[in-house]
Amino acid sequence: MKDTNVTLQSVYRDYFRMGVACERRTERFTNHEIGNPDKEALITWQFNSMTFGNELKPAYNMGYTSPDAREDYLPFVINPSAKEMLDWAMENGMPVRGHVLVWHSQCPKEIFCKEYKPVTIPTDPELLKERPMLKHFEKLDPVCFVDRNTMLMRLRSYIFSLMEYMYCQGYARLIYAWDVVNEAIELADKTETGLRDSYWYQVIGDDFIYWAFRYAKDAVESLSLQYASRYGISAGDKEALKEIQPRLVYNDYNEFQPEKKAAIIAALQRSTAEHGSIIGEGLIDAIGMQGHLSDNNNIDEYVAALKDYAALVNEVHITELDVKCTCLNKNQEYYQAVFYKTFFEALLKAKREGANLTSVTFWGLTDDNSWIRGANPLLFHGDLTTKRSFDGVVYAVTGGELGEPEKIEINLSDRLYDFETPEGAECLRPEDIGFKMRGFGEIEIQDRVVHSGKAALANERRFGDWCGISFDVSDFIGQTIQISAWVKSPALTVTLGMDEVHQTPASVDTASGDWVLLQGTFKIPNNVHSMLMNFGTTETEPGKSSPIYVDDVEVKLVGLEESFEEQENIAAIRGAGHLPFCYVTEKESLDGKSHSYCVTRQEKDATIKLNISSYIGMAVEISLYVKTKDRLVTIGLDGAMPQPLAKTETVPGEWTRITARTELSKELNSAEIYVETDGNADFYVDHVFVCPVR
Repeated sequence: MKDTNVTLQSVYRDYFRMGVACERRTERFTNHEIGNPDKEALITWQFNSMTFGNELKPAYNMGYTSPDAREDYLPFVINPSAKEMLDWAMENGMPVRGHVLVWHSQCPKEIFCKEYKPVTIPTDPELLKERPMLKHFEKLDPVCFVDRNTMLMRLRSYIFSLMEYMYCQGYARLIYAWDVVNEAIELADKTETGLRDSYWYQVIGDDFIYWAFRYAKDAVESLSLQYASRYGISAGDKEALKEIQPRLVYNDYNEFQPEKKAAIIAALQRSTAEHGSIIGEGLIDAIGMQGHLSDNNNIDEYVAALKDYAALVNEVHITELDVKCTCLNKNQEYYQAVFYKTFFEALLKAKREGANLTSVTFWGLTDDNSWIRGANPLLFHGDLTTKRSFDGVVYAVTGGELGEPEKIEINLSDRLYDFETPEGAECLRPEDIGFKMRGFGEIEIQDRVVHSGKAALANERRFGDWCGISFDVSDFIGQTIQISAWVKSPALTVTLGMDEVHQTPASVDTASGDWVLLQGTFKIPNNVHSMLMNFGTTETEPGKSSPIYVDDVEVKLVGLEESFEEQENIAAIRGAGHLPFCYVTEKESLDGKSHSYCVTRQEKDATIKLNISSYIGMAVEISLYVKTKDRLVTIGLDGAMPQPLAKTETVPGEWTRITARTELSKELNSAEIYVETDGNADFYVDHVFVCPVR
């Protein structure tokens, strides 16, 4: 179990708490942590903070069915699992982050309703026949809502009764923070203030966040005084009282995205004629950045947001950290570990620069019990051994190295997916050819709805329009590809796009319900470890998720296009003694609107090379543009004995196109094209294009 003598809590003791989210083991959920002696031992060994994954959420503790419940009084009634976990934390001296007081999800609909009796808007009976589960997702009819004042009294009574339970039962010193409000901002709902169009918002209004913090602050201040003597504290000792006054936190996801960050800050600063702002009245102590990330997220953007929040409220918690693996091959754990190391190095730097980050909590202990199983986002395997990501987190402090990724063989050949099972083979499964479900639902190869042949891929069970079908095109990283597919759906359109990449997807009108051809050309970025394409839909009405059928998917290589618009590119310095200074610039470009690669030099042999190793074993055509004051440009195949391929005279100061053909031997370990001129003037390179000769 403990395959290292290093612990996270000891390595980070001088910086911030290291926490973990966990749950109570039950007969149904045997993979949970508390109640499993081995997992408990690992938690106490590695961490000095814990968050209850579910047990303290409103759905499990709002006592609207309690005999004490009244129209204006909603009591806290602790569920047995939460009680057991609190006692375990107490016995093991494990500080707790309380999660969560107010949330739109995992919150009973009944609490918004008169007499706690919900009235829902009925689902279309025909649709319900097809998808009976939709009955559970029916929305409340506003006719059953209580009025604003009643809902405020319910909110206040729940928060006060919860806090009083914790003080009365001796847990006040144990719980060092509470997420008061969770995920209240959702820009996609397009409300005037950016708040999520939740029942809290609909019944109370956009200041429900203020009142949640007001009630939490009032409860903490009054109850800490009332119960001070129980904890051996003088009610007049303000410093000592802080020991039993939890930090009050606003918590959200995608909190690093600039528009959402602005909306969060605006909500915390918003005042009304009735009251001041959450920040202005000193009701909030910290901001929680959930940190559900992927190993290709922009770390600088995240840390910039962290610094902004720290400047606003002084204290920041990272509350739900996990890092999804985007790499699909044997280097999956390596790239995840590199991200974790770089991320924690950035956190430590921000801490040194004054950002008051006081705790980091991983959202789960082991990959096999993560809320996003299959993405393998955590630090421990299911057998409780450490992953390379654990090493990455440790090395951020100790300075250890993770080494290099393993070499991966790639295949740039065109491919066709017709979903037919080869003769004599067993039944073909989607995952056998790189197709899988995106999000929640199911995909299958079936024979009921097909475009050609006897089979097609179907995604009939989807839980959201972002859910759909994904397939792997990782071999084509850095390349431009053309994809065509026959699709069928009752949705308005079927779309085809790239995961985690902000490019406009290709789409086709499918409202006719017939099979239609969807085509698109995509430049796969250089700076990713893998890439999935995904089929989704645009629906005729919100909340709908129509079935998708896909057949005869073709992927064709267009070529390698390099216009120096990404952070990473194929250019590298080349020289024999004299080296150039190179950089991507906006000063010059072929179209006058974008970027090019600038090569500044003092000697003729200070040049550059362009990596085209992905084309080893292929005949290729190469073209690129050069702008220089020199009169002759040469491109060639680099190596121990450089081989010139083409020379072109220039018009000094103008863009010149140069082309060549060559065959890259299968025996090569790497392949680079060099660019040089007949003098030592600076030059610019743009619009490099390499394509196979078919």
